[in-house]
Amino acid sequence: MGIPIFFSYAKPFNKNQEIFIEKVKLHLIQNEFSPETLGVNFHGISTPLESIKDKMSKCPGLLSIAFRRAYVKKGTGKLNTDLEDQEEYDISEKWITSPYCQIEPSMAFQIGIPILIFREKGVIADGILEKGVVPYYMPEFDLSKSIDEYFESSQWIELIKQWKEKVLNYKTKKLFEEDDIIKHIISYSLCKGKKISPEELYNMFNNTIDNDHTSHSGQRVNNYAYFLNQLKSCLNVDENDLEKEYKLPYHSLHSDYISICKDFFY
Repeated sequence: MGIPIFFSYAKPFNKNQEIFIEKVKLHLIQNEFSPETLGVNFHGISTPLESIKDKMSKCPGLLSIAFRRAYVKKGTGKLNTDLEDQEEYDISEKWITSPYCQIEPSMAFQIGIPILIFREKGVIADGILEKGVVPYYMPEFDLSKSIDEYFESSQWIELIKQWKEKVLNYKTKKLFEEDDIIKHIISYSLCKGKKISPEELYNMFNNTIDNDHTSHSGQRVNNYAYFLNQLKSCLNVDENDLEKEYKLPYHSLHSDYISICKDFFY
């Protein structure tokens, strides 16, 4: 099983859309992801939004495909507006996607999950699909052109690569936050009068890892002294007291530092 990814898309209604979605699924699986879509490979006994929320909490990333769904042959936005600062605009010969391609990415963005949204050419870019609404690039794809060529393009390859890196980083930080040793260090910091957030602690560990050098065994070099110095400065305590007052049976601050480094940074 790969890493579960929330896969949001408007249900295909033509062959090209079907081909496109199957190719996306294949690429996700090849990148060691397991695409999860409501009504396709997971179902819930509660309401759709509750089921989506529950599944999304277990996924470190979301990928959405905003296919064409409803066609507007002739239409006008803000029809008959009577306000001076508003204007009518034409939406004729445009497409509207599924509302779930608005809802699901919005829910993912709110909880901080890395998202990647692809919009089919002709779909109205409003809501979360509007440029600049979220700090992510949202590419447009054209199904009237070669589908195979699109999946071989630098745009697709580079975007998936960058998104995958963000997803893996999010997953690591999530597991880091849930780790029992990390929870203990945070509790320890509370006893010292200051709560260190998981993000602060993650950065402390990460700052001590030398990515440019490795040991004889091939592991990245770490710097425990630097970690102690950061912790001392944050908690405003004497460095000599850190290890002595770190009370956990069969553990030491040093041994736990090494353990966390091995689990999350090597």
